[in-house]
Order: sequence, then C-alpha cells, then structure tokens
Amino acid sequence: MGVVNLLSRSSFPSVDSYLALSVLVAIVASVTVFTTFRSQPELQKLIEEELRNNTRLSSAYGLNIEALSGHTFFQIAHYILSDTTLIWVAINSYFAILAVCTRLIIKLTFKELARQEENVARQAFFCYVLLTIVYLSVVIGPQKGHRVMPWMIWGGICAFLSHLQFITCQRLKHISPSCDRGSQKISFLSLFLFFVSIAMTFLISRFQHHLTWQPAVLLYFDCLLAVFRSTYILFRCISSSRVFSFNPDSVRHFNYWLELITNFVCELIQMLSFAQLLAFSPGLNLTSIFFLYHMKLTYNCMTEQLSRHRNHKKIFEHIERSYPSVKCANGDDRCVVCWELLGTSRRLPCSHQFHDWCLMWWLAQDSSCPTCRCTIPSPQDQIRQPPEVGNSTRLRFNGGSFGFVHFPAFTLEVAANFGPFFGRAAEPTEEQLQTMLEQVREMFPQMSVDIIMTDLRQSGSAQSTIENILEGRIGMNASFMPGGVLDDELSDESENEIEYEEPAEIVQEPDNGRQRTWTKLSSSSGDEDLSYYEIQRAKMIETYRRKYLESDKAADLRAMGITE
Repeated sequence: MGVVNLLSRSSFPSVDSYLALSVLVAIVASVTVFTTFRSQPELQKLIEEELRNNTRLSSAYGLNIEALSGHTFFQIAHYILSDTTLIWVAINSYFAILAVCTRLIIKLTFKELARQEENVARQAFFCYVLLTIVYLSVVIGPQKGHRVMPWMIWGGICAFLSHLQFITCQRLKHISPSCDRGSQKISFLSLFLFFVSIAMTFLISRFQHHLTWQPAVLLYFDCLLAVFRSTYILFRCISSSRVFSFNPDSVRHFNYWLELITNFVCELIQMLSFAQLLAFSPGLNLTSIFFLYHMKLTYNCMTEQLSRHRNHKKIFEHIERSYPSVKCANGDDRCVVCWELLGTSRRLPCSHQFHDWCLMWWLAQDSSCPTCRCTIPSPQDQIRQPPEVGNSTRLRFNGGSFGFVHFPAFTLEVAANFGPFFGRAAEPTEEQLQTMLEQVREMFPQMSVDIIMTDLRQSGSAQSTIENILEGRIGMNASFMPGGVLDDELSDESENEIEYEEPAEIVQEPDNGRQRTWTKLSSSSGDEDLSYYEIQRAKMIETYRRKYLESDKAADLRAMGITE
C-alpha cells in the first residue's frame, strides 16, 4: 500500500530516535510519579482504601486485595492505570522495551542484517502496524477506550514474535546447509520462538472465559499463526543440522514441502481472520474495503503458490525425464549454483552437472546452463508463452427502426492487442518488484539493491535485468564511473590508440563462391580467434579495471592483495 511504502522508504522514524525519545519520556514520567508519592503521603492511604473497596479484581482474577493493597508497587501501578496520560506513557515504554529486546536478539543471533533484509523487515513491520490499527478499530469499537491497553499489549507481543520470525525465515532461505557458523544461535532462537508461541496459546486458553467468542477466535488465529511459523523455523533448523547432512536430497524435498504447506496454511488463516473482521465490522465503511483488499491479496498469494508449485513440478518431471542421474567421480567437485558437494547430480547435454533441485530453481528463471550459458530445453518456455488470441473481434449490427428513428447497419472491428496503441504496458507493482528483486539477488548477491531496483523499474522483467548484468550494461563499471567521464575518456583513448595502432590487414577466404572478410590485428599474438571489436573491448575493460583498482572504492580489494 502507498502509506506503507512511503513509511518504509523514509529514514524517519528511525529506531534509535524512537528509543531515545521513549527513554526520555519514561524518565520524566517516572520522576513525576515518584515525586508525587513522596510529597503526598495521604495519596497512598487514599489509593489503599480504593483498592480494598474494589471487589471486581478479587472476584474476576482471584487476587488477595487485602494483602496487595499495602504494597507500594501495586499502588503505583493502580495510580498509573487511573491516569490516561500515564497509561499511554506506559504502553509506549512497553513497546520501547520490546524494540530493545528485538534489536538485542537480532544482534546476538545474526550480527548485522543485510540492507535488503532491513528494508523488507521495515516494510513488513509498518504493514503489521497498519493492520493492527484497523484491527483495533473493529474489535474495540468507538466507546470502549478502556479496552485499548490489553489489546495493544497483545499486539506488541505478536509484533515482537512476527518480526523475529520474519527475519529468521528470510535468513534460512539463503543460508547454506554446510555453514555451521551461527546455526547454533538460530536453533536457540527457534526454540525461544516456539516456546513463546506455545505460552501465548496456553495464556489465551486460560483466560478465554473472560472474553466473548469473537475476540477469542481472533486471538486464537494469532496464536495459530505464531505456532505454525515457529514450528516451521524449528523444523528447518533440525533439517539443516548435521544429523541429516548425509541425505541432502531428502532434506531439500522436506524443506520444499514444509515451506509450501506452512505458507499456504498461514495465508488461509489470515484470510479467515480478515473474513471474520469483515463479518463483524460495524457496517459498511472504509475498514470493510480494507479487509476485502487484504482478503484478495491473501487469495492471490495462495493461487500464486499453487501455480508456482505446478510449474516446479513440471520442471522437475522434465529434469528427471531428460537428464540422467550420475554419481560424481571426484568427491571434491561442487555445484556452481549452491556451492555444495555434488554427490548425486544431473548431467546436462553440455556435460555440466548440477543438483536436481538447483537445476529446477535455475530453469524456473532461465533456460540455459548455469556454467556455459548453453541453451537447453525447458518446459518453462512453453509456460511463459502467452496464449494465442484472435487478431480482432468483429461486431455486426444489421440496423433497424425504433419508433421514428432509423439506425443504419454498421460493422465494428476491435483489435485484440491495444498495447502498441496505448504505448507501454502497465508498470509492475511493488510486490512484483520485490519478488523480481529476490530472484536477481539469488543469482547476484554482490550487486547493490538500488542498482537492481532501478533497472527492474526500467525493464520490468527479472530476465532482462539478469541479461543486463551478464552483458555488463549495469554493474561495477556503471556504479563508479559517470557516463560523461566514461564517454570522454573512451573517445580520447580511442583516438590515441588509432594514432599508435599498427596497420591492420584484410584477410579474405573463399567460402562457396563468396568471399568472407574480417579485420585482424597484425601485431596480436594468440588473439587470432578474436575480432577487432572484441580486442578493443577487452582493452577498454582492462583499462577501467585498473582505474577502479586504483580508486578509493577498491581499498578492500587492494587490502586482499588484488592489484591487477
């Protein structure tokens, strides 16, 4: 949505500024409360009498009010809950504590997040905040302000869990099974998330008799989402452990089906939750449109997952049918897609070998060999072909009389393709751009997110962006050299090379009655198979490679000993 995209792209509010402001407000409020209690001793006696006369707490929650009313901590808590301003300060401090805990857990487990992970997590967080605001507007109602605090406490816990689960799932998608570094910390985090989600479920089952059935069902939906996602993370950590490392193919099958089922079930639970909120919303208003929109989004996600699964199934059947399964002779050979040991793999017609699952994910994006870029047949080519439609639609009206008006006969022909008439096709949405960005980043993780996103907005296709990167139209040279400087230096260098270049000779060779002519440098040794354009292109690349290595941006490469 537009509001979520605007907030996720802006640098404000940052977490550091929010935490600093929250700490300042909490300190001022705490000093004010303690000063009030010290300067007014009669206030404690008044609150103690008020607590003793409050029979609702003892009857509803079974608390011993006589014993608790004399404690200063309990009196301060009652005083804070009796003041509207202090209630919001306490809620904000609670959110700040959760934010600090989240940052601390992320720092201890993952060290630093990638820029893409930070952007996606920030967007998901703001989307969750917007959903919670609309959710509270339906559940609480216009005249039930005293019920805001429990729901916001619950929303804070759910946001804390969902944020950690989302980041962990993103990291597990790109982590290598043979990488043991940090796996123990992720395992501890998965256990923590699983136990917290189970504790949330037991807490709701313990206090469900204090709630009506509608809020209770919504709370159980949140618990089910937390339990399913935590279980998915726990099983992914178990399958990636050394216990199952002897059978990587079975682990890939298990992870694929686990991710497919978990995503489908979570989307189904979210759609049911939106449907219940839509059914019990107070009349037809903007929130109803909001829930209908998100129900449509969840339904589209479910259909896309099923369609993607069918495509992957077709590709996998094509791989099993077309490419033989072979055992790697050299035990040290690795798959160039995932950089894991080959073991049992599939051999392509060009004699290169890859894992069947790696080959499936590759052929879903590109019908070529990952090593030599040789074109290989793939069922994805037929899937990508648009369905054939008629060139035009012809409508015939034979005419007739209606009262005093006579309409003549006419024929209307409508073209089937309006694309050239209206210009270019519709631009991809933000969700489609993020999906294409993840596809490109899986193949080129070293590329900058901004460069990839800029090219995706221009090309509108992940395949076009991948081709631009492979052919050198975007990437390292374009990122550090301005266009004008590049053109000027290239023209100057070309003029100098023309002045000092040795004369080239024209070689002619008969070919079935025709003469074939090409240009070859007379001074080149070992470059007989290269054209003049390829030689000049290699010189240009080498020149700007040296300039980049001498610039400040290549300090890390020079530190590693790469100087040429």
